[in-house]
Amino acid sequence: MGDAQTPNVESSKPGPGDESGPEEDRRLFGGLEFQVSEVVGRLEAVVNSQESHENMEEEEKKPELRKISANYFEPEEMAMDEILKVLEDLVLKTDPSCENTEPPLLPTDAVTRAAILSHSISALFGRLERNHAARLGAHIASETTLWMSHMFKLTDYSAYYHQEQMEGLVRVTRMLLHHRYPRYLEDGALAFASRLPSIYSCVASPLGVVQHLCRQLGLPLACVRPVPVDATGRGIDIEALDRLCEEDINGNRTPLLVLGEVGGPPLGTGSALRPLAETCKKRNLHLHVRGHALALPAALNRDQTYNIADSLTLTPGSWFGVPGLPTVTFYRIPEPITANDQLKGVNSAGSREGTLAVLAGLCSGSGRLSALPLWTCARAAGAKRLARRLDAAFRSARAARALVASADLRILSERPGGDEPPNLDIVDALSQASACVAFQFAPPGVERPPPYFDKLNSWLGQVLQRESDMIHIEVCETESYGVVLRYCPLEGSLLEEDSVEAWASVLEAQLHVLHATVALREPFQERVAQHPALRLIHVPGWAGLGGVRYVPAGWEDAPSEEINSLNRKLVHTLRATDGAFSCSEGEDGMFCVRFGMVTADTDVEELLELVLAAGKEVEESSKVLTDMTEVLKKGIEAAQEELEREASQEGLLRRVPVVGRVVSWWAPPPPVTGRRLLLTHGGTLQSTSDVYSCVKKEKDEEPARAHSPSRRETVE
Repeated sequence: MGDAQTPNVESSKPGPGDESGPEEDRRLFGGLEFQVSEVVGRLEAVVNSQESHENMEEEEKKPELRKISANYFEPEEMAMDEILKVLEDLVLKTDPSCENTEPPLLPTDAVTRAAILSHSISALFGRLERNHAARLGAHIASETTLWMSHMFKLTDYSAYYHQEQMEGLVRVTRMLLHHRYPRYLEDGALAFASRLPSIYSCVASPLGVVQHLCRQLGLPLACVRPVPVDATGRGIDIEALDRLCEEDINGNRTPLLVLGEVGGPPLGTGSALRPLAETCKKRNLHLHVRGHALALPAALNRDQTYNIADSLTLTPGSWFGVPGLPTVTFYRIPEPITANDQLKGVNSAGSREGTLAVLAGLCSGSGRLSALPLWTCARAAGAKRLARRLDAAFRSARAARALVASADLRILSERPGGDEPPNLDIVDALSQASACVAFQFAPPGVERPPPYFDKLNSWLGQVLQRESDMIHIEVCETESYGVVLRYCPLEGSLLEEDSVEAWASVLEAQLHVLHATVALREPFQERVAQHPALRLIHVPGWAGLGGVRYVPAGWEDAPSEEINSLNRKLVHTLRATDGAFSCSEGEDGMFCVRFGMVTADTDVEELLELVLAAGKEVEESSKVLTDMTEVLKKGIEAAQEELEREASQEGLLRRVPVVGRVVSWWAPPPPVTGRRLLLTHGGTLQSTSDVYSCVKKEKDEEPARAHSPSRRETVE
């Protein structure tokens, strides 16, 4: 397919004074194109308008304003403008972070808008008569299959288009079950109850793939046969696969399917396709291949083709960077069985292929209509432009790998393809190539880094995600190597050539911090051990120098609440000096002072002296408060005892009715006086009578001062 001129989907939008609206509506898809473009434009506008929310008042950003009503949903008739307004509000309310300036919707170009528009057109095809829609969908699927086969150098395949990424694999496996178990249509799972099928997958491959496959087809997990990794640690062990097949045949099982990968996540590993295909052919196994390296033939620009796998899965949506594109599963109908009794019930060769495909649902009308977004995308962008996108992705991966290698980081992935020598076979290129760069910060000469380096790599990945928006870094956790950082341009944004130096400077700055932290971690622990008032605390999940708890002399047996309070106050005091200190909990659940990442010019002893000085200050203030509390407590207890003693001296007669009046007349009670607590005299109690006498004296002198002449009057 030749390179087509990129259309501008907004060109059909009428102007304010344009009266060609009725003419536009008479076109088959003109009005629909305008409406979809208008909807996408409105959604983009309301999402991107979040940047203006930064200047709003704090009360306008309260979480209560972003809650979604949970009332009973009883829709009423609404105009389209009102519906769009509701959608715009929902887009804002469902944003998990109201302060996020990045829009959740990616900016769309003409190609993306064309793909979005194709979904509306596909829904419109549902109004067509069934035969008409089937013929139209078959024509679109046929054109798309020819173009995809030519672009990715595939021959002798049929194609199935689907939205769920693993739906094609599920249907291919169902086709194999119908092929190997002729009674599967009538008996279901009972057809293979006495002879289980075997599905072989490498132990390094994601376990969720085979689990999803078994759940969708009702197969027991006992059907999954894990195959070890070969000696190089890069792919499936073919000799072990052959031994497992022999064991299954002798154990009355049916070898059915092998799941192979080329450029598979997370490390971009791949199996040797040629020997793997030979083993599958010898054992009558169906070989299904998936992985990002399958995009490599489109970037090689060669005329060589291949069909070594029985089926394979392509993901053009992520490869082309266009959302909404379907996943494509290329497959071949298996050969008829002639060597056993299972030939009974299998249709003749004339109708066998169509029957198996129909049983698996691989040639349904909906599957053919699913090719429309990909067909539209190819028309809007042109084959050459999409091929250049794949070539740019592999070039970006090679540039990132060279940069990571120059930074002395450990690289775990194969070299990205795209510049193989001309004499290299395309199948061998697929087996050796990778489409990503997997790396980690690790000490030299170790297979798996210590657990502390997992924290360092997690910190590095988070910092790169935050400070370098020109590249998408994924943090992965692997069984063999721990935490690994991964960059795959076929899954996200590309690292442009003019941004390589900027990303290199960001990476270099963070590596300086990592090297300094690792170098100062051991001296830090040694210095902490030299100070009796400091205790080294392990903080789970923390990549910095570590944690320190301040426990001064005499506090060894203090309650944990008091030690926690002391260290919380210590962190508050330290943060007023340096924001690098923070409060955290150790493995024992008690608080401590947490030290973060440091640079090479950091003086560890100076930091610890700062902690000790601040700790003594907090300790003294805490001691003063503790002593004051004890003084007040003792004074209050003494006052309470004295008041109780005075009350007991009055006797019981004053409390008896009538008799108490006589006693009070005969012996009047002493005047009531208060008590005051003198903290300067150790918390002693004194009477407040002298205070009352001073107050009374001042009140008596006020009238005399008011009537006495002033000094000026006396002089005159």
